[in-house]
Amino acid sequence: MLVLVSVLFAIAVCALARDNAAVYAPAPSFTRLSACSFMNHSSTRASAVASQPLGQSTTYAVVDFETTGLSPHQGDRAIEIGISLLRDGREVDTFASLINPGMRIPAFITQLTGISNEMVASAPGAGEVFEKALAFVGEAQLVAHNASFDRKFWRRELSVELGVECQRNFVCTLMLARRIFQSFASHRLGEIARVLDIDTGRSHRALDDARVTTIILGTMLDRLQVANPDQAIDGAFLQTYQKRAKTQLPDLSWAS
Repeated sequence: MLVLVSVLFAIAVCALARDNAAVYAPAPSFTRLSACSFMNHSSTRASAVASQPLGQSTTYAVVDFETTGLSPHQGDRAIEIGISLLRDGREVDTFASLINPGMRIPAFITQLTGISNEMVASAPGAGEVFEKALAFVGEAQLVAHNASFDRKFWRRELSVELGVECQRNFVCTLMLARRIFQSFASHRLGEIARVLDIDTGRSHRALDDARVTTIILGTMLDRLQVANPDQAIDGAFLQTYQKRAKTQLPDLSWAS
């Protein structure tokens, strides 16, 4: 009974912390993202999110990981990565890969994500995947939902596997959501998606979660631009905004 309780507790903790063979998965027809629908297509979805203001040319690389646990510094490893590139209001490309972590995936992680040891057995190692992922994101502004989680795996895997010390800052859509969607009951990825009527696809799969986050980011950019018409809404603006006190900011929960 104690073991069962421990496993159930670990599943719950991991779910809360996340709520949030290597392939390039192209975004079909470069369509505008919208907060209303995805066309399901295996592990990728074509999307139809509101257009961004002219002149807003920042490229955002929205990153999501599935992992063996919560802490890379305690030996946990990435088992899947998904990246969605957003530019000028369009998802312009995606990257996704399972990753062979060189260790067994705990049963509760398989239960949470659906990713099994058999699935990663023939997947490329972290070094190969992260070399491609780093080239894929280029100089884009890195973004994640609950970025403190994904950032530590991004940095640790790059450091251990490639000897790359990547100290680039992340925009965190969780932190932004607490400031932009102040009236939402929860700022977990799935709850934001539900309120905004976004199809979440397969939760706790890296590319699906990254693409949902991309739609949410697009909605945030729209609402921030309307609220700040004379301000360039870019990575620098978002990194500052996500640290500001909510009491100093307008509630944009129900903005059109």
